[in-house]
Amino acid sequence: MTDSPNIQFSIAGVRKEIVKAEVLKVGLSNSKVITFPDLYAMESSEAESIFGRLNQNATNWKVIRTWLSLEDADALKAEKLSVIELSTVMRRAIRYYEDIYGTAGEGNASEG
Repeated sequence: MTDSPNIQFSIAGVRKEIVKAEVLKVGLSNSKVITFPDLYAMESSEAESIFGRLNQNATNWKVIRTWLSLEDADALKAEKLSVIELSTVMRRAIRYYEDIYGTAGEGNASEG
């Protein structure tokens, strides 16, 4: 007789229990709205690469173009933001998702 493994949870169950964030929309000065995709909902290796580059230099346009669509990145660049303005936009976008999911290694922000 073979013993069955004792399974505590499944990937299917994890996928069902996670509440996904509403995608972040940001209004620009010309009434255009751009979208910051949910990094936490992306495939993990793709998201890890973007997170790593954002942490190194959140105001680098090459990095920003990996997160936003090219059209949205161009629209944001057309705003001609100062470094501090762009840095603030990027930090707020990251913080929006961190407030929902928690920061890496801390688990869900609503737990506890």
